[in-house]
Amino acid sequence: MMIGMTIDVAENSVQALRTAALGALVFDVLYVVHRLLQELGPDDDTPAGISAFNVAHRSALLASEVAVGLALLAIIVFIAAFTSLIRQAGRDALATAVTVSGAAFVALGFISQAAETALVGVADAGDQSAVLALHHLQGRIPIVWTITALTVAVSLAGLRTRLLPTWLGVAGLVAASVFALGSMSSVLGRTLEGNSSLFGVGLFIVWLLLVALCLWQAAGTAAPESEAEHQQ
Repeated sequence: MMIGMTIDVAENSVQALRTAALGALVFDVLYVVHRLLQELGPDDDTPAGISAFNVAHRSALLASEVAVGLALLAIIVFIAAFTSLIRQAGRDALATAVTVSGAAFVALGFISQAAETALVGVADAGDQSAVLALHHLQGRIPIVWTITALTVAVSLAGLRTRLLPTWLGVAGLVAASVFALGSMSSVLGRTLEGNSSLFGVGLFIVWLLLVALCLWQAAGTAAPESEAEHQQ
């Protein structure tokens, strides 16, 4: 399927497009691995049930934290490359928005990783009060707020610079509104997010995959133009 878009890029922009696309794609793959290794979590939300689940799945849970750590490193690559493209287009304010929201997302992602890793450790040690506290902490870390901000920033930047097709930029803004509602629900709700939160995660993963595919296609379209300019 061909996606119509126009963008003036130099040779280094082609490389940046491919780097951003690969960063987003690698993040998607590793984050999916992370979620699969975590399974659906404990059926029993009591400290004893949470501890039992973490002890029984210790190796898989720790492997999932390694996967999410690598995923966060990959999203840094995406943010850096995408931001450079926005600045080349003269949209410094939007580039700053992507950088700040991306940095917040990565920071809270590593905090969440630390909380989840610590939860496995204290569950193994049998500290029930610490298990309950860390379980609530990792479930309340406001990472979805940062996903909302990052999705809005990338969508607006993609629309203004024409790095992304209009339909995908608009889809990102719609998805961001869903994330915002989920964020407010998480704050106002008395219980932690359930498996319904997987819908939001899946929506973000699919949207970012489409972003990666569009950026890769843009690089393929721009590469012959860049070669033609060099020949002239």
